[in-house]
Amino acid sequence: MPDGDFSYYTNAKHKFQSRWEDAITQDLTDDVEYRFPVLQGREHAGVAGISMGGYGAVKLALKHPDRYSFAGSISGALDITRRTGSLKRWGQTLRIWNIFGVSAAARRDEDVFNLLSSTKGAQSIVWFESCGKEDPLFSVNQWFARDLIANGANVRTVTTPGGHDWNSWNVALPKLFEMAEKTLH
Repeated sequence: MPDGDFSYYTNAKHKFQSRWEDAITQDLTDDVEYRFPVLQGREHAGVAGISMGGYGAVKLALKHPDRYSFAGSISGALDITRRTGSLKRWGQTLRIWNIFGVSAAARRDEDVFNLLSSTKGAQSIVWFESCGKEDPLFSVNQWFARDLIANGANVRTVTTPGGHDWNSWNVALPKLFEMAEKTLH
């Protein structure tokens, strides 16, 4: 569960020095394997995150199923590449455009729903998907979990009370870690 700043764990389209996907999938893994006596290989590697990190974890697992055998998303912003710009939230809009690009076509290769339909490795990953009933992202998280199941993936879904906040996330986190421990051996 790396801290990826406001990166969505993505190599930004318009900020070329922001190579977060590369940093997490390559540099971080190499550094951990060099510094610590860890078991290596995808069967011992997982990725997870909350909100923006939940989107990033899902995207990384779908783009790199050869690296991860477990992926967890809690309140994932899974629709981020499909959101339209907003003057009311211009700061967020500008950040999203810098990361994913302005056009829908530019965003397609980072869209988790498109990645799921085109990735053959989703079935080899154990998935944890959680969201609170009052979370504004609840419906998109349910939609993604249904698509995972329809694609034959092994998915555990956890619905928590509450919204997009730590009251909900604190209920889901122990369940995520329990499932990760069982999966990653």
